[in-house]
Formats: sequence, C-alpha cells, structure tokens
Amino acid sequence: MLSLNAIDYTVRQLMSIAFPQSETLSPSIHRSDSVVTVCLNDFSIRFPLWNNQEFEAFLAGDMATFYLEPQIPVFTFAKAQKPSISYLESELCLEISYDIVSPAFVLLSRYEEYDTSAVDEHGRFPYKGSLAEKYDIVDIPLVDEYALWLRNAVEKNCPGKIPIQPRKPKIVPTHDIDLLYRFKNRFQALRSIFGRDLLINRDFEMVRKSLAEYRAWKRDNFNDPYILAILKFSEMEHATGLESFFFFKALNQGEEDASYAIQDTRLSRVWQELWNEEAVFGLHGSYKSADDVGRLCLERERLESCLSYPKQSVTYARQHFLRAHFAGNPNSLDLWQEADITDDYTLGFAERCGFRCGTCHPYPLYDVRNDKVTDIIEHPLIVMDGTLFDYMKLSVEDARALTQRLKQRCLDVEGDFVFLWHNHTTTREFETYYNTVYLPLLTNDY
Repeated sequence: MLSLNAIDYTVRQLMSIAFPQSETLSPSIHRSDSVVTVCLNDFSIRFPLWNNQEFEAFLAGDMATFYLEPQIPVFTFAKAQKPSISYLESELCLEISYDIVSPAFVLLSRYEEYDTSAVDEHGRFPYKGSLAEKYDIVDIPLVDEYALWLRNAVEKNCPGKIPIQPRKPKIVPTHDIDLLYRFKNRFQALRSIFGRDLLINRDFEMVRKSLAEYRAWKRDNFNDPYILAILKFSEMEHATGLESFFFFKALNQGEEDASYAIQDTRLSRVWQELWNEEAVFGLHGSYKSADDVGRLCLERERLESCLSYPKQSVTYARQHFLRAHFAGNPNSLDLWQEADITDDYTLGFAERCGFRCGTCHPYPLYDVRNDKVTDIIEHPLIVMDGTLFDYMKLSVEDARALTQRLKQRCLDVEGDFVFLWHNHTTTREFETYYNTVYLPLLTNDY
C-alpha cells in the first residue's frame, strides 16, 4: 500500500493535469484505511486504494483489465469487479470504485525499475517484460488519460464546481549531438562515400549528393553535413514557432565516448547560430557519466564554461544511449541531484516508442527509496529516430503513422510531444525518414 507521501504526490500530479489551475484549488488529501479522499472546494472525490496483495499482483502483470473508455484501462484484482462511478449528493462526494492512484504512482515513479536485475547490455531498463508490455499500454499516456477522465467526471457530475482552463500542449523537438562531423579527412571521407554509399548502399544518387557535400566541406570544413543539419533543425523549428533543445557532449578529444572535442572552434560558430534562434542548450552526458557523478559534474562544468557567451547555466540533460537507471546505489536520481540537473529528458524506452512513464506532461520525479518528491522535472521522451528504424525496424510509412499517432495522443491529453532526432540521421539512407517522418512533426497544429 502506498505511503501518505506517495499518495499526496500522485494525487497532486493527477489534479495538476486534470485541473491545470489546481495550484489555486489547494486540494486537501486524506487517507483512511484503504480509501483516499481528495477535498476540492465544496465537494470531494473518493478512491479506493489497492492493498499489498493487489499492488504486487499489478507489478506481476496479473491484474484483470477493464476499460473506462476505449483504450483507457483500469486494473482490478477480482475479475468480476467492474468499474463504476457515482455522485453521492448527500455527501457532496464523487465516489469511484477503482484505484487509479496506485497504477499512476507506479508509472510516474518508475517503481518497477527500483528493484530489478532486468537490464539490457547498456544497463537500461528494457521495454520487454515491463508493465508497459505486460498490459499493452505503451501507446497510452495512462496517467494523463486518468486525469482527463477525472476532469470529465467532475464536469458531468459536479458541473461548475471547478472552472476548467485546458493546458496548451507543446511539440518539443530535441536533438542529441552524438556526431559533429561526417568528414574528418580526405581518406575517411572518400572511404565513406565509395565504400558505404556506393558499394554497400549501391545508390548512385546518394554518391552524387555525398560528393557535393564533400566538395563543400573541402572549401570550408564548417560546411560538414552534420554541422549544417544542426543549423537547419534550429532554423526550421524556430520558423515554425517551436522551441528547440540541443544536447551536446562535453568531452576532450581522446576521452572515451568522444566523437568530437568540446573545444572544437566550429562549435562556437554553431552555438552563436543557435543562440540567435533562441535554442535551449543541455548536456548530453557521456556513456560513463550515467554511473559516475564526478564525471557528470565535470562534463556539466565544461559545457557551462564553453557556453560563456552569453554565460549560461547548464541544468538540462539527457544521458547518452538513454542510460538512466533507478536500481542500485547511487542511481540516476542521485547523480542528477548532485550534478545540479533540474530537467531531465532521458526517460523513454530505447527499443519502443511510446509512454514509458505513463505521461507526456512534465512532472517531478519521485525518490522511491527515500519516499519523497525531488526537484528534478522529467520531460518524458516519446519518440526517438533510432527506435523507429534501428530497434523497431519500421518502414518509412509505418514510422510516419506511429509518430503521427503518438503525437496526436500527446496533443489530445494536453501534454508535450517530446521527440528526438539526431543530426546524423538527416542524409543518405536516412533522408527519406527525415523528409517523411521528421518534417511533418514540426506542424504546430493543435
């Protein structure tokens, strides 16, 4: 059964999504035995809470599933129990017969990840075997759906009790700069063009375009296609009215995981262009930094030092390879807090697009071990380019259909569609994905 802190945290997150002005409502939250009561203005909402047996059954994937509406499941231990809702006018109480607080807490807090040895070769919690897979809810922002269903139930049963001010959803393009340049020297460049584009991809048009890019690079090495892709991202997204987020590595040449040096003079030119487009900068923590707080702090300080015009604090981050982990001591929360990271963009499944955290709203992460809310705001990652074509191996059309469906799901629940597209997946064999999948995501249509 959940602690009072966990209940308070979860209910407040549900309320903040259901009623974006809820900070002015000052909800009062009470627990009595296996019931939680939320007092809002002059009425209340009452939920049952799972007992320990039901909680463990949910974690094991053994709960029965019923649906409030199509694609909005609730979970019960007794197969005969069906969800119901009623308004007790004499008590001014909206009574719900099923627990939406406990599953919401599990998803938001990443409770299932704290005590597990189920990790992949990179130490990441995998989609396979997760609750998202067990209950087939990876395509559902379940916490958000619960919150908006709750809003609708209040409006229907208690009209006028709470004024509704819907939140405006956002499209949030993010870019991890793993590679800064395609061409390093003449030999490597020609091997890339004729060895891969011609002999492996067997694409003469690709070779022609690559040769044109190579000639532009020879004239000025700033004209590397991967550098120009960064500037193109920023230009297009700014023109569409979107705020761009760029996560840079902060490594020295020769260090492990260093594909470019943070002191590269071309970066200062890139940063100046991004500043002009009002882009947001963040740290792309190296592979090893996910397990080493000293390394993470050093990299953050390096990036801050380089971003000296204008002087900018680096408090946003995403770990390389999406290497976030909650099992073990220390875990990612410990590292991020010690490194003064305020906003994380890491939490998405590497091998499956969708809703790892059950939400697409920014929200404060919860420290399960210490039973308290942290100051770190999570911005859940919904779609990553490499997930589409490397892990899921989707065709261009299937990738477009999935991303558009997930984008619309985020907009429908007034959340943020956070997606990741790398600067090195814009040309060559990725060009069709870039044109057909990435570009349509920029349409700011709500």
